Amino acid sequence: MMRIPITMSHGTNHWQSKAHGVPLYEAERFEGQLRIAAELGFQSISYDDLALWRDDATPLPERPIMFDFDHPNKAILPLWRLMERYGFKGNLFVNTSPMEKVYMDHVYMTWDELREVQASGWHIGSHTHNHMEMSYMARKDPSGGLIREQMEKCDAILEEHLGIISQDFAFTGITWSQATEDVVKERYRFARLWIVGSRYETDEGEVRYADMVGVPGDEEDDGGPPFAARYITKASNSYRLPSMDLEYLVYEYDAFRRYLEGAFQATEATAEVT
Repeated sequence: MMRIPITMSHGTNHWQSKAHGVPLYEAERFEGQLRIAAELGFQSISYDDLALWRDDATPLPERPIMFDFDHPNKAILPLWRLMERYGFKGNLFVNTSPMEKVYMDHVYMTWDELREVQASGWHIGSHTHNHMEMSYMARKDPSGGLIREQMEKCDAILEEHLGIISQDFAFTGITWSQATEDVVKERYRFARLWIVGSRYETDEGEVRYADMVGVPGDEEDDGGPPFAARYITKASNSYRLPSMDLEYLVYEYDAFRRYLEGAFQATEATAEVT
């Protein structure tokens, strides 16, 4: 069974680094991770590629990888340029509220910058308009109306400025709600979660991430969910796809390499059996 590794980043020197006491995330760190992926023969894919593979329409490269990014942060631009050098493309999920604030142009991309990233081959998805937490919106409006409003506004702005009909969605924060997933299923083909540890906040309280995505096993020694829960497979729930934050469980080069090697070792083992 093919396992697809998937990473997530907010860009260089993201505020999360300081807030959570982990090392600052620099472009040099990201380039080192890109170098490992390139040395191991990985090729980046988009959600369009993933959809075709899930439908058995088009095969993937032998060693596919997904590089996801959340928010239209300017801090992603140096990572984009590095990825171009290594032949990789990314998937960027945009929350549109910051794009309307001209005075924040020093923090967030301009539409021209975002269009340049898009034109280079990056896939663009939705991340709500105001980036409110999913469990909060579900509690505030159990009917799902607020969630739907946030998605509709985001999608409309992306269509206006980028000319796309968004098909994919990234949940905000480490939160999930059934009301959100119900609306997501109406609007998108994929939805992606965010792994920084082993727990997730839902509208019914805190749960184990592994239980939420239906993967058996205990937490690993690094404090994260079972290794099998960290990859995309054909059996993965399309609306609860994982992503490994590059500043947490796979920050160290050895951990990142083990994560990537775990993907193709599982694939090769399956091939030997069959």
